[in-house]
Amino acid sequence: MVINKPKDTKCKIMTNGSDLEQVTQYKYLGSWITEDGKCDVDVRTRIAMAKDAFWKHKQLMRGNINLRVKKRILQCYVFPVLKYSCESWTLNKDLIRRINAVEQWCYRRLLKIKWTDKISNEELLRIQETDMIL
Repeated sequence: MVINKPKDTKCKIMTNGSDLEQVTQYKYLGSWITEDGKCDVDVRTRIAMAKDAFWKHKQLMRGNINLRVKKRILQCYVFPVLKYSCESWTLNKDLIRRINAVEQWCYRRLLKIKWTDKISNEELLRIQETDMIL
């Protein structure tokens, strides 16, 4: 793979008499590496995996458990899945907005806030900090 802004860059590498295939993206240590050097694919994949991890613990998240315990479960089992390999991400405003939306989505599910309720993100963060103090 050639990491370059123009997408039409072709590279021909031969080893032992055979050509190596040039790919546009591949998965390395659980993260997607793309030819344009952006991390959009990896972030979208991580968001889907984090939501899947949340739903795997649905019984605990939706049950009658203390909110502090629910927040700890979220911090131990969901957010690490979301943030895996985030050190290598090149973030822009759209990706930051998407990551924050996943965090808000998780907190709204923990606090059993319906999507039709008119609660701002700032108010949600205030509620979750005051109600779930560790």
